[in-house]
Amino acid sequence: MRYPSDQKARAKAAILQSGARALRTNGFNGIGVDGLAASAGVTSGAFYSNFANKEALLEQVIETCVGEPFIDSESGSLAERQDRLREWLAMYISAAHRTDPASGCVMPTLSADVGRANPQIRTAYERKMLALVRKMANVLSGEAAEREQRAWSIIAMMVGAIAISRAMPDGAAADQALDSALRSAIALVR
Repeated sequence: MRYPSDQKARAKAAILQSGARALRTNGFNGIGVDGLAASAGVTSGAFYSNFANKEALLEQVIETCVGEPFIDSESGSLAERQDRLREWLAMYISAAHRTDPASGCVMPTLSADVGRANPQIRTAYERKMLALVRKMANVLSGEAAEREQRAWSIIAMMVGAIAISRAMPDGAAADQALDSALRSAIALVR
């Protein structure tokens, strides 16, 4: 039986998309290749025909998902870009993001896993983080070094607030962690 010419590319994209969701939800050590394949609706053999191992999928998830999506840091006036950044921060540092890790950012879930990964994955993560810092710094005002420092601080608050609030039961303390981080991050945009 002949398969469509783009079937392998579609299978790889499905594995990547569902794998990213599964890794966001379960963490790297919380799901195996069989679970990743099942979540994509493919066999383990199909997984291995697209990715050498689970680490290769993690690296591709990092390449594809870290820092994406981010606001347009190029168009509009500085004030308009800063308004968009504040709106984006309010969506990121939110209870909705806290309670839906499968659809959220990979950084709160996978940063610790990447820290234990091989150097190639850590290098990919660093490259994506530096690109995110540059994009965010482009939205801030001030001298270049000071903008970069503020960008790092904002990103650390974003990721940390989501990670910390997810580790607590839903309630006042988790909400306070998010609210405090959001106020501080927005203050750094000014």
